[in-house]
Amino acid sequence: MQQRSIVFLGLVLIASGCAFGTYPMGGTGGQQYPDDSYPGSGGQPSAGHAEHQVPTVNSIRVTQDYTILDLTYVERGAPKYDPRDPQRRQIPTGEIAIDPAGHLIAANGARMFAFVKAEGIPVKREQIDRNTGKKILLGTPTYSGQRYNFRLYFERLDKGLEHFDLFECSSDQYYCWNMYDLYVDNPADPIVHTPTPVPPKPSSPTKPTKLPEMSGETGGEMESPKTKPAPAPTLIAVSGVVSDVKNKRPVTATISYQFSASKQAVDSVQSFASTGAYKMNLVKGQVYTYIASARGYQAANGVLDLSKAVGGQKLTRDIALTPLAVGDKITLKNVYFDMSKADLLSASYAELNKLVAMMHDNPNMTIRLEGHTDIIGDHDKNLQLSRDRVIACQRYLVQKGIDIDRIQTIGYGDTRPILTKGTDEERKVNRRVEFVILII
Repeated sequence: MQQRSIVFLGLVLIASGCAFGTYPMGGTGGQQYPDDSYPGSGGQPSAGHAEHQVPTVNSIRVTQDYTILDLTYVERGAPKYDPRDPQRRQIPTGEIAIDPAGHLIAANGARMFAFVKAEGIPVKREQIDRNTGKKILLGTPTYSGQRYNFRLYFERLDKGLEHFDLFECSSDQYYCWNMYDLYVDNPADPIVHTPTPVPPKPSSPTKPTKLPEMSGETGGEMESPKTKPAPAPTLIAVSGVVSDVKNKRPVTATISYQFSASKQAVDSVQSFASTGAYKMNLVKGQVYTYIASARGYQAANGVLDLSKAVGGQKLTRDIALTPLAVGDKITLKNVYFDMSKADLLSASYAELNKLVAMMHDNPNMTIRLEGHTDIIGDHDKNLQLSRDRVIACQRYLVQKGIDIDRIQTIGYGDTRPILTKGTDEERKVNRRVEFVILII
């Protein structure tokens, strides 16, 4: 089945003088991704916003330092005029800006790359209007029919990562344009492996044959051409200690690692029971992601960036694991769904794979997945959406080999918010998927 990627293009659009409530972050999940309208809105934008009113991606390229997107936005909203102006001069339809919190997401959610800078479009700033007391966006004014060209810079994608998403905005006050399946030509460097030497087969004894002498030449032995051996890869020694985050005692853990652009694990190592120490040799110039898991502990993941490492360098990476206990409630921080739907997106896999590793390491562990939404929107639809989304998470775990009898589900909708006041950015903590440990 082809994976579907989705992207928040790093922009926000607000109508001049007022905010439109498209509620792009409604529903349940650690973060609703991408443009997740609140249930009750029917997934439809507010008046004045057209689905085709999104930027065109002109080019995407990866340089030595950045991932660069060149885009064009055309304002297609209906023209607006100042009714008090006798010359009926056009006034801005809205404003656009880039949110500096935007970032690229790749490798099924295992790698994130931060926004760096922009050209041709301002970085989003907000201030309070002294007359109305409302928060307003300070950006570039947009006029109907006008074109706006701009360039966005993000951290450089790891080599080999060619499909990516972009998450930018989680606000009920601004439009967040979304696109699907962004691609850039960014091939991985070839990895040179040292082949295991194969012992030569013993040759059968044969009677030596005397070669005829060549006329006018001195006889001699013929040498077979020598093949230059492939260079051995430069390895970086990575070592550290795995310990209990609370009592600092050593932990026996499995550290499974893979290339950032790969979907398959490369290898794994064990930490010693007596010391918690581990060591592995990884190829220089590559970027790895890993999951550290141990019986009785939450799994942890991270990144080992050896893209700029030098030969002979040693890297220390200590790992602290949090112990599990019955009754613990843990939030899945990076779980993403399609807009107003229960379709689980591939950017969620890294977070869910941590839970898979925990349940494999703890074969008696039983959990309850709990879904929550924000307090805005239709109560009944919020409740149903939260139920559907935790079932989607349950389905993913089952596909990874976890018995369905070990995974209960419940959706609470908007009945258990963490915050009941504040901005949408502050209330985003309400929109979450959690799991509670029932048996361990």
